[in-house]
Order: sequence, then structure tokens, then C-alpha cells
Amino acid sequence: MNTSIENSPIINKISKPMARVIRERCVGCQECVIRCPTLALSMDIVNWVAEADNELCVGCRQCERTCPFSAITVVGPLKVTPRTRMPQVKLPVEPGSIAEVRPGLASAEDAVKEAERCLNCPDPTCVLGCPAHNDIPAFIKAVRENDLERAQKALAETTCLPDVCSRVCDVASQCEGSCSWALAGGEPVAIGKLERFVTDHSPVPPSKLISDRGKGLSVGILGSGPAGIAAAWELAGTGVKVVIYEREAAAGGILKWGIPSYVLPDKVSQRPVQALQDAGVEIQTNTNVTPEMMERLLTKHDAVIVAFGAPVPEIPELPGIKLNGVMNATEFLTKAKTALAQGTPQPEFKGATVPVLVLGGSDTAIDVARSVLRLGGKPIIIHRREEKFSRARADEIIEAENEGVEFRFATNLVKLEGGNGKLEKAVIAKTHQKKPGTAPEIVKGTEQAIDTSLVVLATGYKLESRFAKLFKLPTRQPTKDSLFPDRHWVASGIFSQGSAAGNLAWEREYSLLVSLLPQRDRLWLAGDALVGPSTVVGSMAQGRLAARAFLDSKNSRR
Repeated sequence: MNTSIENSPIINKISKPMARVIRERCVGCQECVIRCPTLALSMDIVNWVAEADNELCVGCRQCERTCPFSAITVVGPLKVTPRTRMPQVKLPVEPGSIAEVRPGLASAEDAVKEAERCLNCPDPTCVLGCPAHNDIPAFIKAVRENDLERAQKALAETTCLPDVCSRVCDVASQCEGSCSWALAGGEPVAIGKLERFVTDHSPVPPSKLISDRGKGLSVGILGSGPAGIAAAWELAGTGVKVVIYEREAAAGGILKWGIPSYVLPDKVSQRPVQALQDAGVEIQTNTNVTPEMMERLLTKHDAVIVAFGAPVPEIPELPGIKLNGVMNATEFLTKAKTALAQGTPQPEFKGATVPVLVLGGSDTAIDVARSVLRLGGKPIIIHRREEKFSRARADEIIEAENEGVEFRFATNLVKLEGGNGKLEKAVIAKTHQKKPGTAPEIVKGTEQAIDTSLVVLATGYKLESRFAKLFKLPTRQPTKDSLFPDRHWVASGIFSQGSAAGNLAWEREYSLLVSLLPQRDRLWLAGDALVGPSTVVGSMAQGRLAARAFLDSKNSRR
């Protein structure tokens, strides 16, 4: 029987939030007082202990999370308006459709209403949860005051991809998962939707010269994905001559080929690339830089920032994996994106009765499956882990299921069969996973054969081996005992009650720290090239910091 205070019958009848200070434990450190967003806490200057004004308390429990001596308890409901109702995608999905699947907020009135839910916390955990450390309270305050230009300026301090990130970020594990309301067990402020509203209704400022601290310097950047774009943006703004070397025929990296247009419209994904070119950044496409060319580039430029991502697909070692009809996710998504953009019919899907199997449990696997739907096929996602262990975003799984994607969790591919070198059948089997950190095992006797002519592998990506060996990559965070969060992080309350969002945020923070350090003289790495497969916002933040580290190193020597 649970006899905790929060679950007692008496507490459950309380109609408003109440904070109680245990005076015997309070040492007067004022941690709670300086963090309370509603001024509900103050100091009893006679006894020098905190005291609460429950007429002002909203139940956000920041005080409870941040008190180092457990001297405060908060009971009762959260005093916050319900989250603004978000627009829903129209179903069913029409074949060939590239319409956005996640509409923005319907009106300025809805945006202001949602912005008013923000507590404007003095020590905002949402900022720690954002890999770019956007000043979230500042831009939301500007939205609340109908000043979108000021909101854009607040975002521009830390991000050059607000329109992109507001569409593709997993906000539940980042900013919104770290919102005070979320940490208190309630619905977070819709930070992602508010950022999207700003960028939908106020143009993202162009890349422009803001100082001349980089004048006379030259930097080569390998890769034009989020990390490369951010590094170039930061450098171009200080007068640095930037040359981006891109192996593909078009710039943009994962923004160009890895994210479908119905999630990230082309006009959004290509906006930052065009802005860089307008600012004078040179982009050399169809240029594949090899490890042997690194020394030449370091001679040509004052520094090189490696930001080429993790382009090599992980291919499982299975019988039949080399049959014609098996392709990797990058190859499929590139072809699918082109076909959908051009309205090109896909004869292999027309009237198809056999399903397309997508192997993997990531967001990429879902992107593939939803693209198959739009091309007229019948997708089935096969993932060896249970749904609760999947790396895919929960909201994307729901969206895909609503559209008609079939998921088979705790299931794995055993082998592929065919004739004359062509795929005809896939054998799958159920799996069992004993613990979260262990690999699932095939359950004998559960094998099942499925007729199929196409299997798409969305099983992950890795660095090109020659570069990985050259730089001893990817860089991994040391064990937790080796690197403790600093006082700013610990005191914020983001780690309260073993918060998953807090732990993830600190793990991401390590990647930001190492992006400041050169791999060798005048050579920096960022994004996937540094830490392995990463997120768009994480890669962007690392690219920006690597560029700043270079500028700091040059200016310190002048």
C-alpha cells in the first residue's frame, strides 16, 4: 500500500497547491527563494528560514526540486491553464502528398494563450534541456507581448535553424521535457510550437556581418549539414572567408536528403543554405575530401572544421542481405523524396499486394515507412526491441500508426530469400529482451515468412572508417564518475527524481564541451563527425561552438 503524502486521501482533496517549509531542516540558503517564479517564497528575517505564501503558489515544485536539504514539500494540483489545443493533421494521407504532417499554431491568439502558460522561471531548466541553450523564456515573453521580431532576435543569439529545429526536434526529451511544468508532472509549455509560430510569421534573419574579428581569416568546412551550416553561419558573421566542401551534388546534408519534405519542407530546409550563399560563403559540391587531403586543406586555410556527419549505413550480417531488392534508408529516402517532389509514379508500388519491410526502430525507419505510404506501398516496420525501448519519438509512432503504418515490435529479421539474385521473401521471428540494456534474443519456433520485394534497412549509421581511425572517433562521454555536472546544473532541479530529460541533457552537454577542443592544431570536429549519429539541434550547437573556439584561439594570439 502506497502511503506517500502525495497519494494520501486527504491530500488528494486539496483544491489548490500548497507549499510547506519544514523549518527544522531549512538553513536559510535561499535556493528556493531565488528560483520561485511567482514570488511565493520569501525569508523570515527574524528566524532566517524560508516561508511560503500559498496564495501565490502555483505548485510548479521548483522549490521542492532545488532545496538541497529537502526542507520544502508541495502538495495539491498544478495551478496552470490547459495546454492550447494543437492543430491535427488531416487523414487519410493521399498518395503523392508532401503536405506538412504537423501544422503550426492556428492563430496569434493561440500562440499568446500558450505563451502565457510559461512561468518565466528565474533559473529555467528548459534552457538546459535545449542543446543549443536557446533563451526560451525571452523568446516566449516576446511572443506573449506580440513582438515576433524581438522573439527572432532572442533565438538568433543561439540558433541559425529555428525554423528547422521547431519542426524536427524531439522536444519531449529536450526543452519541453525539461519544462518546470513537465518536471512537476504536468503538461509542458509547447515550446516547439511557439518557436515554429515565430519562424512561420517572422522571417529568420539573414546571415550578416556583425563584427570584423575574423577579417583576413579563412576556414574550410567539410560537410554542409546542420553542424557545417552553423559553423559557417558563425564564421561568416565575423568576416571569415568560408569555403564548404560537400561530397553530394547539393548542399544541406541530412536536411536535404535525410528528412522527408512532408516533415521538413524544401523551402525551410534550403533556407539556411541560400542565406549562407547570399552572405558570400562558397559551397563546393561534388567534392569528396579524403583523409589524405586534410594536410593540403590545413595549408590552404587557417583552420578546418570537420562536420561531414556519419554517412555509412550499418548493414546487418544476415543471409540474403545482398539480394536485389534490399537498400539502405538513405538511398530509399533520396529516391522517394525526388519521386514525390516530381510526382513520378512508382511502378513497383502500383497495385502492390506485398508489403515493404522497414528494418529498424528509429525516426529514420518511420520516415521511410511514411514515404512508402505516400508512394502507394504498404509498409511494415520490423523492430527487434519492444516499443518502450524504441529510439523513435512517441509522437512520430502515433502519427505513423494513424496514417496506416504497421509496427511489429519485439520482432527481428532472420534471413532473406529469393531466386536469381532477386528478393522474394523475408523470414522474421519474435524476440525477447531480458533487460533494457541487453540485446533482444530470437524466440525459437516463432519464425514467419512474409512475401516481399523490397526491404529497407534503417539500422543506423557510422563514420567512414578512415576518418574514424584518423581522429580516434567517435568521442564518447567518460563514465559518470569521471565527470560530474557543475553546481549550476545540480542546483537547477533538472535532475530531480531521476528525470530522464535531465540525464539526457547532461549527456548532450558533454558533446558541447568537447566540440570546443581542437583535435589537433587548427582542426575542429562537430556533429556526427565528433560524437557519432546525433540530432540536428545538437549538431548545430556543436558546429557553432567549434567556430567560436577557432575565433577565440586566433584572437587570443593577436
